[in-house]
Amino acid sequence: MSINAMFLFAPSETADTTKGPAAFAISLAKAHDAHLTIFTVALDVTTPGRQSDAGAVAAALTTAAMAASVQFTLVTEHSHAIGIHEVVAEHARLHDISVIGTNSDGLLSERTLAEHVMFESGRPLIVVPQSYAVPYQPSTIAAAWDNGAPAARALGDAITLFAPKTIALLAIEGEKPMPTDIDHDRLAMLTSRRGTDASFKVAPLGNRSIGGALQAEAAASGAGMLAMGAYGHSRLRRFVLGSATGDILKNCEMPILLSH
Repeated sequence: MSINAMFLFAPSETADTTKGPAAFAISLAKAHDAHLTIFTVALDVTTPGRQSDAGAVAAALTTAAMAASVQFTLVTEHSHAIGIHEVVAEHARLHDISVIGTNSDGLLSERTLAEHVMFESGRPLIVVPQSYAVPYQPSTIAAAWDNGAPAARALGDAITLFAPKTIALLAIEGEKPMPTDIDHDRLAMLTSRRGTDASFKVAPLGNRSIGGALQAEAAASGAGMLAMGAYGHSRLRRFVLGSATGDILKNCEMPILLSH
């Protein structure tokens, strides 16, 4: 399996075709010859100073996708019978992978929608910081490993969807217990049997946050993306996130593949 159908949510307040989620999604769709559904609407129409020219943003996204020779469908309207968070999740359910930003401005933010999509779409999600300006790099993906089911799902999604040449497995020591009966060499060997060269590194947390440590170690490994399990659950649509998941969303520095 590879990526055949992608979904990008690009709110008109923050969409930028030169960097951030939109630029990354277009480069990813081009690399995989995937069809890209681009959904762009005004997300926040109530906060003063955040109004945008939605038509101009849609035109810019169209121009960028055409310039990259990406097959795409542009969606600029939606029914108001359900909330925008559920509209985005519905689109995400019908695609191999989705791309959303982590901007937290406004009463309803991209980060809020990303949290909803993580737990309610049933599909993997890539969050990309607004300032990120590096095109998709397919060679090496880092994968956070803590022996948990979401981490296993993220590793599987990374290998199946992206087929990277190298997987750099990362464990951060000192954040939480990680009991295991499989030693690091065997874990790397078993991962390599799935068609990718794998290495395993244990790094100390030190005085870093867990999200900062994971991203720093991923960058040091030469990875263009970090894959990790999304931990959390929802109660009455209020999300309780795991420490690493919450930290990543607040301090996202690189593309993060999140699987739940």
